[in-house]
Amino acid sequence: MKKTILITLGIVALVGALIAFIPTSASGLLNSSDFISKYKSTQNAVLVDVRTPAEFDASHIQGAINVDYENVNFQSEVKKLDTSKTYFVYCRSGNRSSESVVIMKDNGIKNIYDLQGGISNAPELLK
Repeated sequence: MKKTILITLGIVALVGALIAFIPTSASGLLNSSDFISKYKSTQNAVLVDVRTPAEFDASHIQGAINVDYENVNFQSEVKKLDTSKTYFVYCRSGNRSSESVVIMKDNGIKNIYDLQGGISNAPELLK
C-alpha cells in the first residue's frame, strides 16, 4: 500500500514538473464574433491583414495593419513583429492567414488567432 502511494505521489510530482516547463501559448481558429471580441479584450493585441495592399485599401477591419503574405519580404516583415504581443490574423478565405500563422509560429510568435473562413465569412467586420 505504501509503495503504491509513493509511486502515485512520484507520478503526480513528475507530471506537475513537466507541466511547469511547457510553454504557454494561445492560438487557434475563431469565428468572427469570438475573433473580434477576443481582439478587443486582449492587451497588446495586433490585428494583421495578410491580403494584398490593393485588397487592404479596398476594405479592411478597422485598426488592422497590412502585412502582405504574397510579398517576397513577408518572412522578413514577420521577423520584425514583437513576439510578446498577441496577433489576430485574417485574409479573404482563410488560406493565406493559416499559412501566415505557421510562418509566424516558426518565427517565435506564440499567441496567434486566425479568423475562421476569412473575411469573406464576416463582411460585417469590414470598414
